[in-house]
Amino acid sequence: MLEPVDRDAGGRICKWTVDKHIIHTPNIAIVINPNNMPVTPLELKKDFGAEIIITNSYIINKHEELKQQALKQGLHKFLNWSGPIYTDSGTFQMYSQGVKTIDPIGIVEFQKTIGSNIVTPVDVFTFPDDTAAVAKRKLNETVRRIMAARKSISDRYLVGPIQGGMYLDLRKAACKKVAKIQPDVFAIGGIVPLMESYRFDELAEIIITCKKNLPFTKPVHAFGAGHPMLFAFLTAIGCDLFDSAMYSLAAQRDGYLTTSGTIPLFDLQEFPCSCPVCSKADVIDIKKLPKPEREVFLAKHNLYVTFQEMRAIRTAIRGQWLWELVQERARAHPTLLEALHWTLARHAKWLLNLEWVSKRSALFWSGEESGHRPEILRALEWLKRVKSKRKFTKPPFGKIPVGLKSVYPFGQSIIPGVPEPKIKTTPKEIFSATVDYQFGNSTSKRFKDVRLEISRRTGRIRRVYKDNTLLGTIRPADGFFVPTIEGAKILKGKIKKVKITDPEVAGIVSRGGSVFVKFVKPLDVIFPGEEVSIVDKNNKIIGVGQTLLNSEEMKQLKRGVAIVRR
Repeated sequence: MLEPVDRDAGGRICKWTVDKHIIHTPNIAIVINPNNMPVTPLELKKDFGAEIIITNSYIINKHEELKQQALKQGLHKFLNWSGPIYTDSGTFQMYSQGVKTIDPIGIVEFQKTIGSNIVTPVDVFTFPDDTAAVAKRKLNETVRRIMAARKSISDRYLVGPIQGGMYLDLRKAACKKVAKIQPDVFAIGGIVPLMESYRFDELAEIIITCKKNLPFTKPVHAFGAGHPMLFAFLTAIGCDLFDSAMYSLAAQRDGYLTTSGTIPLFDLQEFPCSCPVCSKADVIDIKKLPKPEREVFLAKHNLYVTFQEMRAIRTAIRGQWLWELVQERARAHPTLLEALHWTLARHAKWLLNLEWVSKRSALFWSGEESGHRPEILRALEWLKRVKSKRKFTKPPFGKIPVGLKSVYPFGQSIIPGVPEPKIKTTPKEIFSATVDYQFGNSTSKRFKDVRLEISRRTGRIRRVYKDNTLLGTIRPADGFFVPTIEGAKILKGKIKKVKITDPEVAGIVSRGGSVFVKFVKPLDVIFPGEEVSIVDKNNKIIGVGQTLLNSEEMKQLKRGVAIVRR
C-alpha cells in the first residue's frame, strides 16, 4: 500500500507499507551478496538506517551451501535482517555474466519458499541494440512470466518488470499489459547499459514514457540504478525506489563514490568527505591497507554517501527545491546536464500536472535549462489571464502586471543580473491581479466594494472583507489569495471543486476534518497546491482547502490526505 506524504517536481515522498514494515520513499534497497558482504545487513540497519535490502535469489539458489542455509533458516534469519527483503531473480546475471537460462517457475517458487517479501519473476533482459522484433518477443515473454507468477503469489508482493528496450511504443505497451496484472511494484528493466554508457537522455525518455503509462498507486523502481549522482534526477522524473550494488562493486575497484562521480582512491590526496569513516581516517593510511580491509572502508564510505543523498533528496522534496538540487547534481557530467535540459524542454507539460502551483522555496535560475522549468511554463500561461496597463519586465517571464510583483514565481525568483523592480503598487492593483492570475480573467470584478486590511508592519494585504465578513487572506510567502467559504461562494464557477458524496464524511469535513483521498471526487482538472472548494452531494460548499494531489491522483489513490482543510 502506498500513501503519498509530500511531493516536488515529479518526485514524491510516500509511506510504502510492505507487510508490517514501512519504507519511506524515495529510498534505496541495498544489494546483499551472501558471498561477499563488506557490510552486514545488521550494520546497514544500525549504522546507515537502511529500511529495505535486496538479494539475489539466483545466486543463493546456485550455491548449494547457501541454498540449504536459506531453506533451513528462512531468508530473514539467514541474512540476519528483520525488515523487508526484496529478491531479484537473476535476470541481471543473464546480462552481466552471460547466464543462458534460469527456470522462471522454479526461481519464483524458491523466492516464496525462503520467505522473500517482494518476489521478482524472471524477466527477459532486453539489450539496447535488440531489434524491435526481438524486443517485442522478449516483452511478451516477460508479461507471460509475470502473469504466471501472479497466479502463484497471493501472500507476497510481486514485482512487475517493464521491458521493451529502446522502443518507447513497446515500453508503453508493456506498462499497460503489466499494470493489468496488478503487481505491487513496477520495475523498469533493461536500463543498466544506458547508465553504464552515460546515455542519460535515452534513460530519461524510457522512464518518463513508463511513468506516463503507469498508475500512481504503486512504487516505480529504477532497476540497477545505484550511483548517487543519478538519484536526484531520477527522483525528479518519478522514480520511487533504487537498488545499489554500486557501493560494493566500486569498492572492489578502489572506487570512491561522490555525488559528482567516482574517484579512484589512489588519485586522492585527502578525503573530500566528512562521513564517519572518512573523518577518522588518513588517505595515505587507507591506501596502505590490504585490499580486503580497503574494500570494507570504501564500501562503508560509499554507503554513507548513498544514504546521505537519499536524505538530501527527501529534504529537498519537503522544502520544495528538488529542481535546484537536480540542477546542481546535473553539472557533474555534461551528458547528465544535457538529459536534464531535454527532459524539461520535451516534458514540461507532463511535469506541470505533477508540480505545485506555488512553492515555499524561491525559484533559482541555475542555467539555460531553467527556462524550461514547469513553474515558468505555468506562469507564462497564467499571465494571459491578467489585464493591466502598468507592467514591469523580468526575464524569463517578460512583461508582468505590477500587481503580481510579490506573487509566486515573479516575486520569489532569483535571476542573476536581473534586479528586483522598484515599483509602487496599490492594494487594489495587487488584489485584482492576484485573483485574476489564480482564478481566471475578470474574476476580480466579482469582488466589489471589498475592504482590504493592510499590515502595519509590512504594508501588505493581510485580509479581505466584505462588510464584516472575511472573504480570504493573502498568504505572505507567495502572495496567493486563500479564500474562506464565503470567498469561495463569490468564486463559484471560477474556483475548482471536489465533491464528497458520503453524508457522514461530508459532515466531518464541514466541521473541519481532514479530506482523505478515498472519499474525494474531483470535478475539475486540478493541480497540486490549488485552492479548491469542497462540495457535498447537493453541491453545497462545505469547506475550502489546498490540494496535495492532482485530479488524476485523486481518482486512483486510496490512502492519504487529498486536501488540507482551511
